[in-house]
Amino acid sequence: MKNILTGSVFIFFISLAFCDEDEKYIFILKISNEDNIDKEIKYHTYRELSFTIPSIGYIKYASSFNEKMKYVGKKEGVHVIESTLTDLVTTNTVANIEIMDPYWEAMDGAPCHLYIDRYGTVDHIEPVDKAEHHYLQEAFDAAFNGMFEKNYLYPFYLYRGMKGDSTEGIKEGESWTASIDSSKFYFTMDSPPSFSWSKDTYTLIKVKDKKSGKIATVKNSATLILDVNIRINILGEERVVTGRAEGTVNGRFKWDVGAGEIIYARIHSDLQGDFEMDDETFFTQLTRDEIHKLLK
Repeated sequence: MKNILTGSVFIFFISLAFCDEDEKYIFILKISNEDNIDKEIKYHTYRELSFTIPSIGYIKYASSFNEKMKYVGKKEGVHVIESTLTDLVTTNTVANIEIMDPYWEAMDGAPCHLYIDRYGTVDHIEPVDKAEHHYLQEAFDAAFNGMFEKNYLYPFYLYRGMKGDSTEGIKEGESWTASIDSSKFYFTMDSPPSFSWSKDTYTLIKVKDKKSGKIATVKNSATLILDVNIRINILGEERVVTGRAEGTVNGRFKWDVGAGEIIYARIHSDLQGDFEMDDETFFTQLTRDEIHKLLK
């Protein structure tokens, strides 16, 4: 399903005044600690994907929602997180025509269990109430394994602290790399699977003392390759776009050191490539934006 290869860690020197050069940090989400069973945290998320097809026009898929997460514990050796999406709002347009998404709206308030693999990504998903929400299975799969997939244990793919790995942390100014190979995802709820390959570099820019505690700033830059499959519904007519896109991803994150959680994230992607739809071939650019904010 997913083969994730961690890269080597390299260090570049930055002159930092008024900091403890020996202090190190480990970026593991504490939601998965046994002490946090049944503890809830909530994020507000905004996502937008846009591109243009010459024969059709401008296409945009935008959504905003709140995600409430609660750690359930371990089941069959894997972490289980209960996730509930609420306040879902979508603005999907194809050539200025709004496209409704009934399955997306039906997920509002319907909890599901996320089974998290050892690398922190979603292995599989089950509705909490299987009898009532079984029809949402594909919608859950697309929502949590979509183009905006996230890591629920190691948000920066830094596996230091995993069993069998070094527990040594990261200093300010230090960078590390990670590669994600052939990760399956879905552009839209009803699209066939697409696949991505990425090479990421993360840097711990700084750690500042705030009234609430220590807040770390982490920057991310990556190269990304996508094998694209997008199903588009235009006034009841389904069209499928296929092709390969390449480009870059840049992100900036705020991390609460004491709480072990992201409090803010902003990620932007610029991609471009050659595509096909029916008998038409064309070049286009894809833009992706994503914002997460912890709600208190």
